[in-house]
Amino acid sequence: MKKISIAILAGLVTMACNKEPKDYVTLTGKIENAKDTVLYLNSLRMPQPIKEIKVNEDGTFKDTMKLEENFYLISNGESRTVVKLKNGYELNINFDAANITESAKFNGLGAGTNNYMADRMRLQKSYGLDNPQTYFEMEKPDFEKKVADLKNDLASLLDKAEELDSTFIANEKMSSEQLISYLTGSYDMQHAILAPIAKGKPSPKFSYPDVNGNVVSLDDLKGNYVYIDVWATWCTPCLNEIPYLKEMEKEYHDKNIKFVSLSIDKQEVKDKWKQMVVEKELSGIQIMADNNFESEFIQAYGINAIPRFILIDPNGNIVSNNAPRPSDPALKELFTELNI
Repeated sequence: MKKISIAILAGLVTMACNKEPKDYVTLTGKIENAKDTVLYLNSLRMPQPIKEIKVNEDGTFKDTMKLEENFYLISNGESRTVVKLKNGYELNINFDAANITESAKFNGLGAGTNNYMADRMRLQKSYGLDNPQTYFEMEKPDFEKKVADLKNDLASLLDKAEELDSTFIANEKMSSEQLISYLTGSYDMQHAILAPIAKGKPSPKFSYPDVNGNVVSLDDLKGNYVYIDVWATWCTPCLNEIPYLKEMEKEYHDKNIKFVSLSIDKQEVKDKWKQMVVEKELSGIQIMADNNFESEFIQAYGINAIPRFILIDPNGNIVSNNAPRPSDPALKELFTELNI
């Protein structure tokens, strides 16, 4: 009997030793409302996809790959999210491409870390961290309460998470501490800049010439919502938004909203700006600031990077000093909320 038991034990040990960890990632899942026939996998540091995974007609996909342990970006159409992958993972992900952040669910080996990350992204979005400027617009008591609530919820989320290794937990604690430190340490300086341009405050004014030399002012546009695109001919991200902006202008041309493109090119390249307006058939109201980044309107909004989008209501008050881009579905959602 003892010999039989030893033999059985030896067999189990042999089976365990033979089952070595896989040296590749298995990624499977299903996409609802797929926007593309391909699921792209990118390194966070490289723009070119490192893997293209075929999406079947029913939205399912499956592939294997060898990867360095790291965080990666997966995308389908404009929908994207971050996942952690390492060889040995057998990860299943299901999401709705219409809103991947809200819908992403993970199962299988590696799901614990990725479900936590998805929950953290949802938590951060619910706290408005996609636009941290809103924190600095708040008065101090409201700011302190919101930051305290955020700190507690981040800690609670991490405590409840499953299957996280100690290094990941330590990094997440450090990340949360850095976020809270950034918010609290930046408040006084940023509040002084942003409080005057908070939601509901009267917008700073502008009065600049259009491509024909006719002066257009913000006061001229009262009675309409005004969506301002601050851009320049040399700015590639700005140019990338132009097709989306033209579509928005076309869709809302008969609504109570005016689209203003405000160039902050230097005066010496005014002819280049005019030429681009013509060549690209830019619509809406095309005007040019008088002193690029040093222009009074630009300074009043604290703009130091472009593109920047601003939405003003029919009374000339600020709706958003950092509105969604034309390529962001959130812009149409905002317009719908405002009954534009």
